[in-house]
Amino acid sequence: MTPSHRLQAALQSQSPARAVAALARALRDEGMPQVALYRLYLAAHVRSDLSEPQRDALADAMDLIWGGGWAKGHALFAQTLTQERLDSE
Repeated sequence: MTPSHRLQAALQSQSPARAVAALARALRDEGMPQVALYRLYLAAHVRSDLSEPQRDALADAMDLIWGGGWAKGHALFAQTLTQERLDSE
């Protein structure tokens, strides 16, 4: 199953917040780079058919992927993502 399909499945779970965050950790552990992971979640976040809990789950996971102050000490990557890195990779 592709990462996108896996993310859609996580969003449909009974606890999207938990499932979406767990998937982010799993994809990171499987070797997905930070920028690619952030873009995957961002693409899902802009969809208009999401419920509020689904949108919130994605936003919270995106904070963990981005890192820095947004991650509240739980960043998924050692390096904080920057807009410059996001734009250049």
